[in-house]
Amino acid sequence: MGDQCTLRLVRELRQVERSEQLVLGDSHADLGPAFTIRYEESNIRDIQALIIGPPGTPYELGFYEFSFKIPSDYPANPPAVKIRTTNKGRTRFGPNLYANGKVCLSILGTWHGSRGEQWSPAQGLESVMLSIQSLLAPNPYNLEPGFDENDRANDTENMEIYKSKIRHENLRLAVIAPLEQAFQAPSPARRTAPQVGQESSAEEDSELELEPEPVLLNQSKFYDFCKRRFLWYLEFYQNAIEKGIADEARRQGTPFIQMPFEGYGNAMTGEWNYLDLQTRLLALQDRLMEETHRWPVEGLVLVKEDAGIAVKLRGQHEQIVAEMSAFPQVIDLSLVDDNPFVWRLTYVGRNESKLEGGIIKIKIYISPRHPEEQPRAFVESPLYHIRVSKLGVLMYLPSHAEEIGQHIEGIINTLEDDNPPYNPLMTVNPEASALCWGSELDRRLYRRKLRTSLEES
Repeated sequence: MGDQCTLRLVRELRQVERSEQLVLGDSHADLGPAFTIRYEESNIRDIQALIIGPPGTPYELGFYEFSFKIPSDYPANPPAVKIRTTNKGRTRFGPNLYANGKVCLSILGTWHGSRGEQWSPAQGLESVMLSIQSLLAPNPYNLEPGFDENDRANDTENMEIYKSKIRHENLRLAVIAPLEQAFQAPSPARRTAPQVGQESSAEEDSELELEPEPVLLNQSKFYDFCKRRFLWYLEFYQNAIEKGIADEARRQGTPFIQMPFEGYGNAMTGEWNYLDLQTRLLALQDRLMEETHRWPVEGLVLVKEDAGIAVKLRGQHEQIVAEMSAFPQVIDLSLVDDNPFVWRLTYVGRNESKLEGGIIKIKIYISPRHPEEQPRAFVESPLYHIRVSKLGVLMYLPSHAEEIGQHIEGIINTLEDDNPPYNPLMTVNPEASALCWGSELDRRLYRRKLRTSLEES
């Protein structure tokens, strides 16, 4: 690949990575938790991307994996993109997302599109990912040519059935299955020392050969990304399943209905079974909590071995405590039972803020495989907050994932964000979210509930 193309691709990859870490409140912060990328430094033309299904769509909060292969003449020509969330080639997730992996988009040259919709060198990886997100649409039925709202107004029933199928399979194949696979995969290697320098015809479909599911380049990192967000969005998944049990009771155990444009081995087949999804979701919740509570136990073994990661974490704690003036609202930062793999942060709400007077205790679990596995924070004090789940899971984004001090800063920034812009991806509490971004009456109720919880703390 030519030097200019290499420089361009490196610049774009850095930009996408910065988008992942944008601070809360930024005008483009919706990009931050919406996708992540992985690649090897030795082969930056082979990229894996994970895109989160947009809220308000049948794909809501699902984990959709794509592979990007960058041509040698990039950006003169677009990347070749395949969807990997296909149930091993058995499930078509939308009119433009084929079971054989094809992503049908004019920007990629896989669909003729209209004038001005084709690829140009001014576009890049981020624009491609945003275009793919647009395929995860509120009403995907209308994306099939000849089946849009104007041409097939009498297809209302099929539209609803199609959305219902996708909602079910989104939970089964794009949420639950990846997490179950994560627990079957081997864990990343244990760190023992500090790191230095830290839409087409059936004939066209038949010409596309089915490729085997890939081995992810950084599989464990994708799995950790999914695990953390699964904990974030757990209540949303639970609510979706409960709604599915109620709405689809008459369909329970019955096969999916085929759409007019499905067939030729390129369909979404299966059956409605929300009860099974509920059982599997609860089992995953238990496994994630068990895994989190196992980290400090594993960590104690490393402390006894005087392993590098244990020494490094203890050193980071001592350094942060020595620099506590940078965090004036933190009145204590201790190691629970002198274990460097579990920290307790005590925060006092600053004056004239929404948290004024509250004393908030937060427990931070750190993996023995940090930073391959990122810390998980739980609020121990009562706190009714859009970024604190009923389980106590605290959602936050560190600016740099490697240093625990950046996690502490990210937690504080999250707590002190008094007027967050509306962003459905940045909430873990559905009820609090509806109030916080609802009517003026709703917002007053949210503030009242928050104040009550602070008084209890």
